[in-house]
Amino acid sequence: MIELYGGDLFIADPWPAVYVKSMDAIVLADLHLGIEGALANEGIFLPMSISESTLRLVYRVLDDYSPSMVIFDGDVKHGFGLLNTSEWVHVRNLFREISDRFDVVVVRGNHDNYLGVILSRFNIPFVDRYDYGMYTFIHGHTKPPDLRDIVIIGHEHPSITLRDDVGVKYKFKCFLWGEAHGHRVLILPSVGELATGATINIYEEERLSPLIKDIDITGFKAYAVVPGETVQEFPVLKDFIDFFSP
Repeated sequence: MIELYGGDLFIADPWPAVYVKSMDAIVLADLHLGIEGALANEGIFLPMSISESTLRLVYRVLDDYSPSMVIFDGDVKHGFGLLNTSEWVHVRNLFREISDRFDVVVVRGNHDNYLGVILSRFNIPFVDRYDYGMYTFIHGHTKPPDLRDIVIIGHEHPSITLRDDVGVKYKFKCFLWGEAHGHRVLILPSVGELATGATINIYEEERLSPLIKDIDITGFKAYAVVPGETVQEFPVLKDFIDFFSP
């Protein structure tokens, strides 16, 4: 594990997840299950194995860390509307698999409309925010009041795209850890296989969350992740800005 704060908040190396020791909890965001069905409705046809791959990743994280609790920090499903068949099947399979083994909380994301239909079958709390001790867990598409000291969000799907001296580009999902509006903020990478992420935009135009949209994030630190293999710590963004891909 890679410690972020106070011997309590850790990156769950080598996964796109964090571990909160005081809660014995694993936190993941942006699974986007059922993306195949949502895109099929738009005429884009993908293998049905994509969501299965995402589920296998989640199960591997939980097997590695054996937490007492799992927090899904928004966007468990992909579509904005009623659950399509793919979403229904994969979301149901996820909670059928884990609801008897862990305490589960789902924080509502902007894609999670109608998700409560399934969660109610498993008696899983479905909340707009989850507070515990010094932590607030929100998805990140809104900025509610009275946030606690450490705010953990998803929504941004952060990644870094770097280029080497000969111009070859490399893109990695990443965590972002820094300060905003008087809070310590941790932005989680997406778990979903196809949700590869938006390259960090230090100039503000492409940021989504109101929590970080209008601030200087060059003091944030990036941790690049290759799921199942490694997490690598980078300097604060301003110290390697020249290596960003344009």
